[in-house]
Amino acid sequence: MTGIYVPWLADAARLTGYPVVEVAGWRSRGHGGMSAVEGVVMHHTAGPRTGEYPSLAVVRDGRADLPGPLANLGLGRSGTVYVIAAGLAYHAGTSRWAGVDPDGRPFDFVNLNARFLGIEAEDDGDGTWTPEQLDCYPRLVAALCYYMRRPASRVCAHRECALPAGRKPDPAGIDMPTFRAHVGSLLVDPLNRIPRNRPAAPVKPVKDDDAMYIKCQLTPSGSPAIAILSGPIFVGLGTEQERQSAEAAIAAGAICQWVNPATWNELDRRSHALCDNPRPVAVTQLPQDATR
Repeated sequence: MTGIYVPWLADAARLTGYPVVEVAGWRSRGHGGMSAVEGVVMHHTAGPRTGEYPSLAVVRDGRADLPGPLANLGLGRSGTVYVIAAGLAYHAGTSRWAGVDPDGRPFDFVNLNARFLGIEAEDDGDGTWTPEQLDCYPRLVAALCYYMRRPASRVCAHRECALPAGRKPDPAGIDMPTFRAHVGSLLVDPLNRIPRNRPAAPVKPVKDDDAMYIKCQLTPSGSPAIAILSGPIFVGLGTEQERQSAEAAIAAGAICQWVNPATWNELDRRSHALCDNPRPVAVTQLPQDATR
């Protein structure tokens, strides 16, 4: 597998305090991996009028004109969260979301499939949500933002980001400025505000040293490069001692994923931009996202 397969989706979903269903195979499901995890796109399924999550098979497996997965997570009418795909999902298609984060840093992303997680919430498109969905949806989005260390400004409706403008109506009935303000209020104190009830067991906080190891065969021969991805910060390991320590951690069960050179370079470029220390990096063009 190449690209990033997001390993913490089920953990983030459980932070809401609502039931979580881990759909079999979710950890390796995707159209390849994501190039980065930068935000969330919200959808409705436009599925049947009744049923808990009757759209699961379509979201997981796709339809005649577009293969699945079509979202990373689903939200049922009971507030149950369905974890469907850790990799890239075809949910946004031709799209763009730009703005300014609370710290004044501008952002501008296009074709969001490879960079934004997608949530398909069960609704027939009339915008009539259950009380459980109205309560869980912002909690789920806030939990994802918390785990990816991104603010509420990185949350958009499909109708806001889809191109051309007006191409998509979802999610119907949800006022996005109000929704983002709610998500922002939850992120002020995420471990206490996001769960609907105080969890029975302590919730593990996201710490700066929580890490995923990344490997890449940058040259046809020689040892693979290895880095630590801690949130958005990507740190290459250059010394033999660092490499040996990383390999020992991986052997002991730490998460490790292989990526292609294009993904490695993109992670490196974004990390330096986040650290306000940009430097020229040759980034191979990533594949175009499928349209939807």
